[in-house]
Amino acid sequence: MNMKRSNIKGFTLLEMMVLVAMVGVITAIGLPSFKSMMVTSEVADTTNDLIVALKRARSEALKHGRDVRVCSSTDGINCSGVAGNWGEGWLVFVDLDNDTQVDEADGELIWVKEMDSNTQLTITPTVSSFDIFVDFSYTGILSNGVSGGFNICSGYATNGYPRREITISASGDAVFNKNLSVKC
Repeated sequence: MNMKRSNIKGFTLLEMMVLVAMVGVITAIGLPSFKSMMVTSEVADTTNDLIVALKRARSEALKHGRDVRVCSSTDGINCSGVAGNWGEGWLVFVDLDNDTQVDEADGELIWVKEMDSNTQLTITPTVSSFDIFVDFSYTGILSNGVSGGFNICSGYATNGYPRREITISASGDAVFNKNLSVKC
């Protein structure tokens, strides 16, 4: 069987080197964009989850005619009782017995949010009265009457990475601000 060189199919070494170089350039351009997209998504999801928790707490306070607390939690069962733990998760509960603690057996627990342990996000209260919890009175307003909020930061260099701010008025209304001037 006599095969001519023109019938052999495949890539030359030069063609393969060009292909590998092109894949390398495309990967180098695409990976940072993909990481940025993932971080942006994580910040947006967490911001939305916290806003929903705050709005739900206010709604439940009005519905039950009882105080409702949103508190930071490190274990998904109890309020942490320590400032700086919002980035680990939070609880929403109706305080039926007015002891400021979650009594799951009494049906007080409404919602649990546990953060992924690999997250780089930080959630920082903008006022000290929100360091550990946010209380909504039975009328839906903030129990302490002091407006405030939370800054949600990606944990990466701030250039090009998202930062969000949630503000809560004294009347209890929580809103999202896409604020790029948030200090992280």
